Amino acid sequence: MNEQHTVEVERLAPHESDVVAVTELLNAVYAVAEDGMWVPGTTRTDTDEITRYAREGSMRIARSHGRVVGCIRVTRIDATTAEFGMLASDPKVRGTGVGRLLIDTVETEFAEQGFETMQLEVIRPRDTSHESKVFLDRLYTRLGYVPEDPAPLDTRHPELAPALAVPCETVVYRKPLRRP
Repeated sequence: MNEQHTVEVERLAPHESDVVAVTELLNAVYAVAEDGMWVPGTTRTDTDEITRYAREGSMRIARSHGRVVGCIRVTRIDATTAEFGMLASDPKVRGTGVGRLLIDTVETEFAEQGFETMQLEVIRPRDTSHESKVFLDRLYTRLGYVPEDPAPLDTRHPELAPALAVPCETVVYRKPLRRP
């Protein structure tokens, strides 16, 4: 069965059950996707942060048959650039297009608002290859995102440095948006 045909994207409302579902999804997906990069016990987010994002309207969720199966956060960087992050899809629906649907949705939404560029940032180990980060690099470049030169994580996000288990860097990817 192709889940994408039954998936709808909507703004996350600050309802406790959906906030908990998004928080659990993000923490579970990032625990695997960033395994070994962080000090044990470090989580990606918590319900307070996700509630705040829901209230500000920056989280979108993919829902299938009433269940949250994916999420993405999008914010304005400046008058022409938006950024997405916190992209996750439930492993049970991986490969069905949920992640792509979420990216397409925010790209279209922000292009319609007159934004010219969408960007994202990937944190990856500096000295080793990480399978999930290689996958993401291939995915984003295939979708038209162009990576910039890496920068040490502690220069862009010094608040995260104490939680690192290995030296990491960040790579910003940018893509021009086309108005529909």
